[in-house]
Amino acid sequence: MFKTLLVAIDGSAQSGKVLDLASGLAASADPPAHLHLICVVDPAYALTDCESSFAKTEYPAAAGEQRHAQSLITTALEQLRERGIQCSADTLRGGNPAEAICEEATRLGCDLIVIGHRHLSFLGRLLDPSVGSRVLDVAPCPVLVEVR
Repeated sequence: MFKTLLVAIDGSAQSGKVLDLASGLAASADPPAHLHLICVVDPAYALTDCESSFAKTEYPAAAGEQRHAQSLITTALEQLRERGIQCSADTLRGGNPAEAICEEATRLGCDLIVIGHRHLSFLGRLLDPSVGSRVLDVAPCPVLVEVR
């Protein structure tokens, strides 16, 4: 049923559960589905437009955020490959997380987006709007939300 799944990770405790859910879905598909990982860097820390060493030394916090995101992607890819899951992650995006996730799903022609849920209170959602809610509103394909 699913051929390509986009899996959004952010380093939260939920990310491991999202990976477990997505890898289970991928493994149960016949033929096995391909997982594509995405980690969206806060736009304030994104260095995507300037890859020079100057940018990395001038903006150490941004460079640190980029390294952390790349580390998350690398670790997740290793875990998935150890499980025998076909996966890739050529995306380390800066920008609005919901928009970046949906744009990537469209670009790749994904059949499903798998995301986590932070279980924020009403006040928490007012102060820090839900990425998941926005993805549900604008996604180009079905969205599976890991809520455990």
